[in-house]
Amino acid sequence: MKYDDIINTEWNEGSLKNRMSVAQRAKIFLPFAALTGYEDELDKTLEREIKNMKQRTGAIKFWEEMSQKDEI
Repeated sequence: MKYDDIINTEWNEGSLKNRMSVAQRAKIFLPFAALTGYEDELDKTLEREIKNMKQRTGAIKFWEEMSQKDEI
C-alpha cells in the first residue's frame, strides 16, 4: 500500500495530551482576522432574509385565503 509507512507509525501519546485548546489557538489568531466586519454582514443578511421570508409567507397566506374565497 502507498502510505503503509505513515499509517502504521506509532505516535507518542504524550505529545497529543499537551495540545493547545481551540479557544487558546483562537486568541492567538484573533488579531489577524482577515474578515473584519464579517459578523455584521452576516447579521444584516440574516435580518434581510428573515424580512423576505415574512413577506413571502404573508403573500402565500394571502393567495391561500383568496383561493379559498374563490372556492366558496
